[in-house]
Amino acid sequence: MKVHQLVDRVADAAQAKDPMNAVKKVLEGLRTDLEEVEQALAFISGVGGNARQVFFRSPTLFMLKARFPAGRRTPPHNHGTWATIMLLTGREKNTLYLRDRKAKGGLRRAGEKTLGPGDILTMRADTMHVVECLGDEDTTGLHVYGGDILELERSMWHPRTLREQPLDFAKYDSLARIASKQAGAPL
Repeated sequence: MKVHQLVDRVADAAQAKDPMNAVKKVLEGLRTDLEEVEQALAFISGVGGNARQVFFRSPTLFMLKARFPAGRRTPPHNHGTWATIMLLTGREKNTLYLRDRKAKGGLRRAGEKTLGPGDILTMRADTMHVVECLGDEDTTGLHVYGGDILELERSMWHPRTLREQPLDFAKYDSLARIASKQAGAPL
């Protein structure tokens, strides 16, 4: 598989009436070819933030290879659009949140999902989450979004105070370091 073939398949699915689930079906079809997907994306280090992990970017579709180092936990954040994520290596836990004006920080825990290689997580635009890399192995994943997440209005929450703020990549890493030292995801 070549990167352009992967992009073409996902881009076609993203034109569907329900793009998030259409993309999920494409990724489900790739579960038996994880090594091939990894090889196609091997030229991307998967480190250095979203801007250095991206391999396709348009106003309506954004694809990246994300790597989370062992022990890493993100602050709560959203993507400003739907997301479909397939884990390629490692294990990660996603703690999911929805907005709730009555809850601390305006967030209510909505569940969690632990992913292993080949597992897929879909999130609607109104979902926030915390990603935690489990175990001693880094995780890598294929992330697909329904818009340019470097341009969309997004939020992040301080992992201790749950104060919402605009997502600022210059501050995001320091919040991730704070989140990684906590016993678990907030709430």
